Amino acid sequence: MTDSRNPKNAEQEAEFTRKMVLGLLSTLEHKGLLSKGEVDSILRAARQAAYPVTPPKAAGPAGPGTRWVKPGQPPQEMDRSTPVAIPDVRAKADPEPTSGGHGNPEERKLPMIDMELD
Repeated sequence: MTDSRNPKNAEQEAEFTRKMVLGLLSTLEHKGLLSKGEVDSILRAARQAAYPVTPPKAAGPAGPGTRWVKPGQPPQEMDRSTPVAIPDVRAKADPEPTSGGHGNPEERKLPMIDMELD
């Protein structure tokens, strides 16, 4: 047996195992016991198992007071001690027109763009 504390021996053993499994799969494919698609799917599954996908990070940015919940963790109640400010988005009328007219719609002049198209 090999000493698992020595990284060189562990790397050599992993390389030997990889080559042995590839040889076995190749032999089974050439003998007709496995199809090319089956061999490819076995290799793809082994690769995915060897290099697991890291879970995606939580989407952000989060608003103030956001508490992230991990999968399987029960959700926490919201902290309602701080009031939520709702902005006033209603349209406000212009108190004075910007160009002449003193508020009379007939006297007010709109800006005009003068250009010639050839």
